[in-house]
Amino acid sequence: MTTYTPQDKQEDVSASAFLHGAFYGAMALVPSTLVVGGLMKTSPRFLKATNFQSRTALAIMPPLFVFGLTSEKKLEHDMKQMAAEGTDAWVKQQEAEQHKKLKDSIHSLSAEQAEMMELYKDEVEHSGVRIVPGDTLSIPQRVANYWQANPFKILAAIGIPGVFYIFKGKAGQEHLQLQSKIMHTRVYGQFAVIGMLLSLMGFKQYMDTEGTFITEREAQEKVEAMAIKREQLLKRIEFNKKLDEDRRELIRKAHDDDVAHNLQAKV
Repeated sequence: MTTYTPQDKQEDVSASAFLHGAFYGAMALVPSTLVVGGLMKTSPRFLKATNFQSRTALAIMPPLFVFGLTSEKKLEHDMKQMAAEGTDAWVKQQEAEQHKKLKDSIHSLSAEQAEMMELYKDEVEHSGVRIVPGDTLSIPQRVANYWQANPFKILAAIGIPGVFYIFKGKAGQEHLQLQSKIMHTRVYGQFAVIGMLLSLMGFKQYMDTEGTFITEREAQEKVEAMAIKREQLLKRIEFNKKLDEDRRELIRKAHDDDVAHNLQAKV
C-alpha cells in the first residue's frame, strides 16, 4: 500500500546521491593525486617525512571527504524536492481556508467523513512514524530524529575532532618520526571512524525500521492535511465537471442557433 510518505522512492534517491558523490569524489581524486605527486617530485623533505602509506592516505582522504559531503547534500536536496512534489499554487492558496473550515466542522462529521478520517489516521500511523503523546518531543527523541536524517553530519562532527585528538596524542611521542605519527593516526583514525560509521548507520537502520518520532499534534496535522487535499480534489473535480457541462451547453446552443439560421435562410 502506498504510504503518505513516498518511501518507495528512497532507493532511487539513495542511488542517485551515491553516484553524485562518487562523481565528485573522483573529480577530487585528480587534484589530490597531482598535489601529492608534485610534492614527491619537488620536495625531498616531503619524501623524507612520509612513507607509502601516509602518501596514499593524503591522496585518498580528500576524495572520500568530498564523496561523503556531496552525497549527503544531494540526498538532503532530493528528499526535500520529493517531499515538495505534487503541490501547486491553487493548493497553497486554499490550504489555510480549508484547514480552518475542517477544524470548525471536525465535531460535526458525517458517518462517511468520520470513516475517512479514521482511514487517514490509520494511513499516517503506518507511514513509518512513531506517534508520541503530547505536543512536543523529548530531547532524546529529537536527537534520534536528527541522527536518522543526518548521519554523515554527526560522523563528521565526531570523527574529525577524534582524528585530530589521535594525532595530537601521537605528536607528543617524540621518539616517533613524522611519517610514523601520520601512519599511526591513519590506522587508529580509520578504525575509530569505521566503528563510528557502523554504530551510526546501525542506529539509522533501526530508526528507518521503527519510524521517526512525531507528536500527536503533528500526526493530527497530517490527517487534516490529507482530508484537506481530498476535499480540494473533490472540489476540483466538481469544478471541472461544471466546466464540461457549460462547454457542452455552449456547443448545443451554438448548434441550435446554426440550425435555426439555416432554416430561416431556406425560407
